[in-house]
Amino acid sequence: MAGPVCSPDWKGAFQKRNAASELFQLSKGLHPRTAAKGAHMENGPQPELAEKPARDRRLKGTPASAPLPPDAAIEAHARTLLGLRGLDGALSALPPRAEQLWRMDRFAADVPFTNAMFIPMGQVADIGLLYQAVATVVGRHEALRIRLAVRRGRVIQIAEDWKVKQLEVTDVLQSELADVRPGQKSAVSAFTQASLDLYAQDGFRCQAFRDEQGDVTLGLLAHGFFADSWSSQILFREIRAAYEAQKAEASAALGPVSQYGQYALAQRQSLDRNLASHLAHWNARLKDVPPSRLPYDRDADQTRRGRSFFFTGREEVARLAAVAQESRVSLTILLLAAYQLALARWSGQREILSAAYTADRVNPRFQSTIGFLVVNMPVLARIGEGVSFKSFLLDFAKDYYGSYAHRELSCELYEAIFAPAQPFCSTVFNFIPLQKNFSAGELHAIPSFEGILTAPDAPRPSIYRDVYLGLSQHSNGMLGKVFYNAGRFTPEAMENFIRHFGAVIGGIATGPDATLENLTGRVR
Repeated sequence: MAGPVCSPDWKGAFQKRNAASELFQLSKGLHPRTAAKGAHMENGPQPELAEKPARDRRLKGTPASAPLPPDAAIEAHARTLLGLRGLDGALSALPPRAEQLWRMDRFAADVPFTNAMFIPMGQVADIGLLYQAVATVVGRHEALRIRLAVRRGRVIQIAEDWKVKQLEVTDVLQSELADVRPGQKSAVSAFTQASLDLYAQDGFRCQAFRDEQGDVTLGLLAHGFFADSWSSQILFREIRAAYEAQKAEASAALGPVSQYGQYALAQRQSLDRNLASHLAHWNARLKDVPPSRLPYDRDADQTRRGRSFFFTGREEVARLAAVAQESRVSLTILLLAAYQLALARWSGQREILSAAYTADRVNPRFQSTIGFLVVNMPVLARIGEGVSFKSFLLDFAKDYYGSYAHRELSCELYEAIFAPAQPFCSTVFNFIPLQKNFSAGELHAIPSFEGILTAPDAPRPSIYRDVYLGLSQHSNGMLGKVFYNAGRFTPEAMENFIRHFGAVIGGIATGPDATLENLTGRVR
């Protein structure tokens, strides 16, 4: 996924207690699907459900009743859940998906979902000028200086002045900046792994690192609710431009910018206009999808996130890109299709439902907006017999783009509205293509490695669901990271999945005309 970064402050006990009490006050009415039975269901986290063993509610896969078509009751329920009432005062709200993700984590102060990037600045004689450049950019973008609050069950943004008065400089070795493998102990890793309190402080941190050659690298850390991969590019471009202007004693020509709160309001207004169409599309497409049957091999604490990493070499990535170009689809679509096939190969299911991160920046107004402008679009693949990969890929791409107009109703929002059979959409995909002048590109290439690296478990936010595959393309290949529910899977299970994925993309790279049976055959 992707984005920028910064550090934590005092946590207000009163704020947390107040937010916890507000957590269960959202939409106290009946869910339209259970109203006939007289059952009371809050549209938000339910303490009685949270106390049940996760295995009970995830593996049975039996909803209270069959999904209803999107009728007036469902639409009214959706409007309440998505905050589509009283839109005139919604300028300070979070986008609906970001709000729902935070609700899924019970509005916790510390949601471990941060993104780091590094900007090489070369020899910097005056750190004060660099600070002024960063301050100029932070001043332009409210998303970099907001904290969150929960009022009457809804999340709001509170924009404040940036409180940082000077740029901290830390001496490090070049090797510490270059080595981004998990588990490293250094000032750089301490910065990138810092936690951010969403209530008490803004979600952006920055720090300068000076290496033994005197070169300065600017480290940025941002919470994922406030900055995505696209935001990282904006930060890189604007901080560089503002710094050059400071050195020349001139004003940076950065142009007008729309704010994150304006995007949130625009998205709610669009949902308000198109909700019935979105509900009809996704319900028709997903209502009969069976619960996912991943090969769970553990039943333990589900608050922990396992982390495994692998690397695909430049030559194989180039062959995959060539297959994508020949098929007239993007590398993103090809890798997403390969992910679906790998899940089929791993689980034995022939109908695979995942969710794919998709940038929501079609509107030119928000091209330069820093924020979490990402939707998580449901993607359904049916693995037929006697079908070539190329034929499957074209149909898969057609289905993907056919659903793109309905992307605003993310996987998490569909799930909250329709309460489908569980486990539902338990796998997620994200790909960051190679882009120069960006943290995933040539300016921040990483060392390649063989095999699979396993990092210590970390706290698990809801956004990663049971299995998250994140791929980032670099100048020397492609880094893969798999974040998984450590309460449901052992590291050995994830290594098995990674081998399946490697076999699928290897088969595509060497024989794109292969049948799906060949690509999804079990690994011996």
